[in-house]
Amino acid sequence: MNGRLFSFGKPGNPLAQILSLLVFAGLLALALIMGAFIIAVLIGVTVVFGTVFAIRAWWFRRKLRGGPSSDGGGYPYESTQPKPAPKRLIEGEYVVVNEPDAEDARRQR
Repeated sequence: MNGRLFSFGKPGNPLAQILSLLVFAGLLALALIMGAFIIAVLIGVTVVFGTVFAIRAWWFRRKLRGGPSSDGGGYPYESTQPKPAPKRLIEGEYVVVNEPDAEDARRQR
């Protein structure tokens, strides 16, 4: 005796062979269906997140460009509120004309 419980030869009963083939074919079909379902869910979630990301990126670019505002006056109509003036940077030098000392600062409080 070689100590093995199972022999890997052909089983003697042809009914057992057919039954095992049917069980394994059913398990394979179930695995394929579940795998296809999981892949479909992953693709669907990816499409939804991609669409949301694309809309957010479009919205952000539109806001940076200064597109139509959300105050009711949309494109192609003009907004009812005036557009803010562009910001400018003013550079220059300054000289302190009168510097109050610490006593004056305390008295003002």
